[in-house]
Amino acid sequence: MFLVTHTDKCKRLFDKEKSLLETIIGDDARDIQHFGSTAIKGIEAKPIIDILVGVESLKDVEKFNKEKLKEAGYYHLSRVQIDGKEVFAKFTDLENLTKTHILHVVEYGDSWWKEHISFRDYLNTNESVAKEYESLKKYLVEKYSNDERSYTDEKKQFVDDILNRM
Repeated sequence: MFLVTHTDKCKRLFDKEKSLLETIIGDDARDIQHFGSTAIKGIEAKPIIDILVGVESLKDVEKFNKEKLKEAGYYHLSRVQIDGKEVFAKFTDLENLTKTHILHVVEYGDSWWKEHISFRDYLNTNESVAKEYESLKKYLVEKYSNDERSYTDEKKQFVDDILNRM
C-alpha cells in the first residue's frame, strides 16, 4: 500500500470511467460521482479511483449487466458485506488483486451518498483539514503497510469526526 502525489490525471481517469459506466449501467444510475482521496485537490492518495454510483434502490444492482462490467474489468465483490452498499472493483492484476477503481453503489440521496459527497466537498474547500487528512493517511500507510483493513478503520475515525462537525 502506498500513496501517490495528486495530479489532474485522476480526474481524467474518472471522466473516462464515468463515460464507460454510463454506457454499461445506463439509466439504472441516477448519478456517478468521483470521490475519495483522488477527488480531493492537492493531497496524496492511494492510486485507486473511487466512484460513487447512486441508484434508486440497491435492488437496481441486479439489473446491471455484470457481463459487460466484467468485460470492462469490473468484478462484483459480493463477499464484501457493507450494509447499504454494493461494491465492484476493477483490477489490473487478478493474481495479486491490484485494484485501480472501486465502484461504491449506494442509494442516491441516502446517508452513504450524502456523507461521501459532503466529505469530499468539505475537504476541497478546507485545505488545512485536507492536509491534516493527508498527514494521517501518510502515517497510517507506514503503520499498516500490509493491513488495509486497519488502515481503513483508523482513517474512518477521522472521516466520522469531520462528518460530525459539519
